[in-house]
Amino acid sequence: MRCVHFEAILGQFQNRRFQGLLLLSRQKRWTALLRTPLSVVGAFLTLFPATTWAQSARDYLNTPVNAASGFLDFINTNAETATESDLPLPNNEAVGRHGFATILWSFPLFDRYAGVGVTGGYTSVNFTGPHGRISKSGFTDPSATFHVNIFGAPALRKDQYADAIPKSFSSFHLTVNAPLGSYDRNSPLNTGANRWSFNPLVNLSITRDKGVSWFDLYAGARFFTNNNALQGDNQLSQNPLVTFAGFYSHNIGKRMYAGIGVSYDNGGETYINNIPQRNAANGFRPGLSISRARTIWKYRLTLRYELTGTTPRAAPTNSLLQFRLSGPLF
Repeated sequence: MRCVHFEAILGQFQNRRFQGLLLLSRQKRWTALLRTPLSVVGAFLTLFPATTWAQSARDYLNTPVNAASGFLDFINTNAETATESDLPLPNNEAVGRHGFATILWSFPLFDRYAGVGVTGGYTSVNFTGPHGRISKSGFTDPSATFHVNIFGAPALRKDQYADAIPKSFSSFHLTVNAPLGSYDRNSPLNTGANRWSFNPLVNLSITRDKGVSWFDLYAGARFFTNNNALQGDNQLSQNPLVTFAGFYSHNIGKRMYAGIGVSYDNGGETYINNIPQRNAANGFRPGLSISRARTIWKYRLTLRYELTGTTPRAAPTNSLLQFRLSGPLF
């Protein structure tokens, strides 16, 4: 249910020659002259959103059916390069602060758990490079997510949930982002993506000791349409990005749990006017999480931290710190 997009061309931080080249229209001249600077541009903030899409322990704890739940996410990101890209960007840093609100309605579907969630957000980004600094604030692309249980999670009402013992389950989730966020085709930095994205994901959660310990496995992919208004009339396209994750978590008392795990990204290379940017993701990111519930069916606070684990070609690291407040609405 998390969605952040930073679609950015940071040409004004390049030299005057690069700014002039952005006005060229012939494909041959793009290929011959822009490969290096556009590789830097395309690598930076296109793959970085992968950090905000990463999974964590117990992401898909079921809620009672025929009920609404709310989620407030506050995320701080710090990026020195594209997420696990082969192209490091020295002396560049982007710091983002993001807020998201989600409403989830849960309902029974063939006697199994299902739900639909809608998410909207606002973000502020500060980018600092060797040639200057730029800031941008605006709305992110809203998303809708459909959740459906495959096995192991029957539809339970509120009065049944308190006595239910967690069992192993698997679910399918599909998130669709619509290009409705803030976007200016002439701006070097945007908080909206100006393209559709589709994120199917399957989770397998294995519980032991009546839900005291959990093993969570995730497999998903992201698919993107083209952005045909990149820094004017240029086209940004992107290959699918495949993600895998695994986490172990254990209860601490009756109201807390802590988890540790790792995520792996592969693919997602970008193209600007069909010119490959050589920025495909291929690396691991460890993550930690801790969560505490006030009381059963009241509010829960979850903290998540993530850091780049492997950095090809000595690329700098990226980090993410997330606070989530969740609970029933009615």
